[in-house]
Amino acid sequence: MEEKKPTEQLNLVGVGITILLIVGIALIFDISTLRVWVEGAGVWAPLVFIFLKVSTIVIAPLSGSPLYPLVGLFFGFWPGIVYVAIGDFLGYTIAFYIGRFFGRKFVNKLISNKEESLVNRIVEHVGDVKGFFQACLTLFAIPEVLAYGAGLSRLPYRNFILILWPMNTAVTALLVLFGSTLKPSNGSIFIGLFVPIIGAVVMIIGGTLFVKGLKKKKTGEG
Repeated sequence: MEEKKPTEQLNLVGVGITILLIVGIALIFDISTLRVWVEGAGVWAPLVFIFLKVSTIVIAPLSGSPLYPLVGLFFGFWPGIVYVAIGDFLGYTIAFYIGRFFGRKFVNKLISNKEESLVNRIVEHVGDVKGFFQACLTLFAIPEVLAYGAGLSRLPYRNFILILWPMNTAVTALLVLFGSTLKPSNGSIFIGLFVPIIGAVVMIIGGTLFVKGLKKKKTGEG
């Protein structure tokens, strides 16, 4: 049986803690008061979030999806979208160039065993714009894997960032919107937390379809 890498275990723990944190914050504290406190922290609050967001991409298995409702909860919708966009842009860029300059062996140390196999398949499929766009449509829920895979491929950075970044910003805007409207009195907190779970299901379905598509392509070529 294949042993899990420590990062996979950190992923499960991190997601669980983040979700519990969101529930606790929304149920115990007054949201308006929290937002005033965050505003009082000045530039440090968004900088901390952006750093955390970048780390969830570069340290690939650390899922960043629970952070999207959280940034909406703390900062509101439009500021939250801006901070998410900045964090994602930096994270995707760093992950891409890690793959491009340091190679497959180094990337494999940062990702889980399952993601390692998926990255290898992505590298074979995303050599051009069309292939990468198709991969993004099915694997948008795991952009860190797309970023590492693109970096290991021959895809130019410009094409990579102009496809992945706007597409994922549009998707994550829905999560930020849920977070910005969370109110424990009407139960919307549970709706907001349900969205990342849906994202995980979509990720599994998308990944499965992507792998099946590659197998069919190889069979056809054979």
